[in-house]
Amino acid sequence: MQDIQVMFIVSGPGIIVIGFVIAILLVVIGFREKGDFQRRCRYIRFGGILFGTMFIVSVLTTYVYLIALQAYTMTLQGAIIVTLNSSIGGLIIGISGYYPFKQKEGGAPAGT
Repeated sequence: MQDIQVMFIVSGPGIIVIGFVIAILLVVIGFREKGDFQRRCRYIRFGGILFGTMFIVSVLTTYVYLIALQAYTMTLQGAIIVTLNSSIGGLIIGISGYYPFKQKEGGAPAGT
């Protein structure tokens, strides 16, 4: 039998925080974009979709950690919390992917 040694451990909360930071940066860059309307729309949409995805992943990761490592039993309350948070994340993703951006007359993006 061979022994396996762990050389490094990836931090789950660190990856989740980086995902949220990237999502917020994409949205901020999108709102600051003044020249290219299509680029503005893409940044805002991708940031919103990433934010919704990270919202879902962060809640699921927390409950998986509690169930797997802490011998936590999933109750009805826990299932409702996971379901509600996943629904909110899905709404964020859906609204971000569908939101119709309007372009001002003369080619300048709306909101500038």
